[in-house]
Amino acid sequence: MTILGLGWVTPLGRDLANVWAAIRAGEAAPIAQLESPFTGHAFPVHRVDSTTVEDAARQPRLRRSSLISHFAVAAALDALRDSGLQPAPERLGLVFATTNGGVIYTRRFFEGVAKSGTHAGSPLLFPETVYNAPASHIAAALGITGEVETLVNDATAGIDALALAANLLATGACDHCLVVAAEEADWAICEGYATWKTRPVFAEGACALLLGGDGLGPALAEISRSAPLPSPAHVRTWLAALPPEPLVVSSGMGDPRLDAIFTGLWPESTHLAPKLTLGEAFATSALTQVACAALALRENPGRALVAVTGLHGQAAAAQLEL
Repeated sequence: MTILGLGWVTPLGRDLANVWAAIRAGEAAPIAQLESPFTGHAFPVHRVDSTTVEDAARQPRLRRSSLISHFAVAAALDALRDSGLQPAPERLGLVFATTNGGVIYTRRFFEGVAKSGTHAGSPLLFPETVYNAPASHIAAALGITGEVETLVNDATAGIDALALAANLLATGACDHCLVVAAEEADWAICEGYATWKTRPVFAEGACALLLGGDGLGPALAEISRSAPLPSPAHVRTWLAALPPEPLVVSSGMGDPRLDAIFTGLWPESTHLAPKLTLGEAFATSALTQVACAALALRENPGRALVAVTGLHGQAAAAQLEL
């Protein structure tokens, strides 16, 4: 299964080359502040500038949709453009992954219900509260009539989406498959995760990979995931069973417990942690890790290991080669 095209929407823009250069240099994206109107707490967040996805936002179907759908559609279109397959190929499948979904419209919808009663639930907002709203917008924008799936989980959903796409391709359900992950930032997300012992800088954006059975790009050699693991020690044991690769793209982000695991397990490998530049975007961060590994292999063919840890004691990994 080959990665034929890449696309992402990040707080540093959409250009693959420029964002990739910033990640390799360890540059941090600009930080904005989101404030909770209830507690007054202010949270640092890496936001996507609205002009970054204005082409997607102008599409009639997306004029009333939430930011997460703008990000997802833009990344999907860029992945097709990067692959050179335009218009979208026939028998194209889609797997969408997210952790928090369309939280902005969900919060607005239930605010109206809470303040004024169930009759105040907006029919304009409600369709955007469901987790598969971004997938429906991508499918409509690209004319996808085949398999369309949505996965919801912690960061490991990004790897799960790759595994599902591989299965769809292997069984002949589609000839190509888009894997897209997206998140949007809102103060409600930040408030909800405020009990973390380590509070990362949250982020929004999207990442998309176009997969096919043949091609000249990096190939996904293996995908594996754990059952829920109860502690960092168990996460370490599971990850230690993975073969070391020259490049390790990890989900470390300043959490000493996890960062020590990654660097301790593979001391001879080159380590890359995109979250240090782009922030914590959950399932999107996991897919971004895979995109970074693919970009690295485009420049220097070889093998790479993507290691992902989730919030619920889960871990997942993908191995790439070119």
